[in-house]
Amino acid sequence: MPVTFALWLLLSQASADPCYHPGGRPRFCLPPVTQLAGMAASCPQACGPSPGVDLGPRAPCNGSLTLGLGGPFLLSSVSLRFCTPGPPALVLSAAWATGGPWRSLWRRPAWPGVLGGPERVIFRVPAGPKASVVASHLRLELGGRGGLAAAGVRGRCQCHGHAARCAARDRPPRCRCRHHTTGPGCESCQPSHRDWPWRPATPRHPHPCLPCSCNQHARRCRFNSELFRLSGGRSGGVCERCRHHTAGRHCHYCQPGFWRDPGQPISSRKACRACQCHPIGATGGACNQTNGQCSCKLGVTGLTCNRCGPGYQQSRSPRMPCQRILEATTTLATTPHAYSSDPQCQNYCNTSDTRIHMSLQRYCQQDYVLHAQVLASEAADTTWQRLAVRVLAVYKQGAQPVRRGSQAAWVPRADLTCGCLRLRPASHYLLLGRTAGGPDPTRLVLDRHGLALPWRPRWARPLRRLQQEERAGGCRTLRPSTLSPEPRL
Repeated sequence: MPVTFALWLLLSQASADPCYHPGGRPRFCLPPVTQLAGMAASCPQACGPSPGVDLGPRAPCNGSLTLGLGGPFLLSSVSLRFCTPGPPALVLSAAWATGGPWRSLWRRPAWPGVLGGPERVIFRVPAGPKASVVASHLRLELGGRGGLAAAGVRGRCQCHGHAARCAARDRPPRCRCRHHTTGPGCESCQPSHRDWPWRPATPRHPHPCLPCSCNQHARRCRFNSELFRLSGGRSGGVCERCRHHTAGRHCHYCQPGFWRDPGQPISSRKACRACQCHPIGATGGACNQTNGQCSCKLGVTGLTCNRCGPGYQQSRSPRMPCQRILEATTTLATTPHAYSSDPQCQNYCNTSDTRIHMSLQRYCQQDYVLHAQVLASEAADTTWQRLAVRVLAVYKQGAQPVRRGSQAAWVPRADLTCGCLRLRPASHYLLLGRTAGGPDPTRLVLDRHGLALPWRPRWARPLRRLQQEERAGGCRTLRPSTLSPEPRL
């Protein structure tokens, strides 16, 4: 039993992470001190001065010796052993990179000769973060007579307090980083842990890298110093490449074209659902981020704008898929006699009936002759009423062509008030009129100078015959005249 307990204690100590407390809190840690570099040479019987020459195994006399450590290390000690009892004057310098700049670490004058054999000199770096020496190259300059028999450099990898293990023989040496740091010397934070700026660990504070709040929709983030300052030093991470149709600094809202599903947590892959707006009924593909309501065209309703609202009916126009249903009111279904007592309407309208004799002369006097169906009506302004009509056949058109299908027609509101036009919802009419006096020559205008007669199917053949005569030049042979004030019954 005691043997088993001792074995368990050894395994637990070996498996413990020096960079973390037993409770899991991060703490300052350092890799062990190892032998970084060294040299040895045999001591000759005589040694002549050779200033300025690099020392090697066969030339341990006066000059300079440069040792490359293979990467940045924290120096712990440098030991020197000389051939003569009295070591010469020496200068020890260190550099961060090849070629300098060099920083002088230790200067020592020549000591008087002492019998008794070689003398060892050890340079130790004082303890404390301010006295630490980081170097990748060392240079030893010797003065006077004497020879260097051996040299050794000890130290540890520069892991900035974020690693307890290091592969010192790798070039460059690589630390086994902890605290969510990365890099050969743990000199930066992992891509997913950049909510705080990177800092080297100290015995008082380990300064671990903190994860960004990306709601599990991003694998990397970047640090923004301005956001960190504005947050009072609490958070500065900005998520990058948000997935699952999310967007924002924390991947906390949905991309355009998607909306937030309240039944799913924000960290779920299904937190954002597609809007699925109707391609014809909606004004675009974006919807409300909270409830998924698409932006519908006039008269269209539904979450995805897939049906007509109350008072509207479906049309064949992709621009205006729902047309208002025309109500049978006194404004749209009146007779001239209904307002005969109004002095402003006296002699205002052209009296008409449901029967008319259509001759070639009357046909040529019109700017347009159409077979159309009235669908809906709405007030455009205080002067004009806009009708939604479906043109079924075009028998005559002026300089501005009239296309078949759904379009808008314009009627003066005064003409409707006085009953100059008798219109019923969803009814077919023969429309005759002229564009003169309209607000826009490109508009289809119905006014008191024209006619709106209930359509009779038997009119189609005579109108086609008049259309053929016009194409043959029949209208050019007639003299201009005005429309008869009263059609014949």
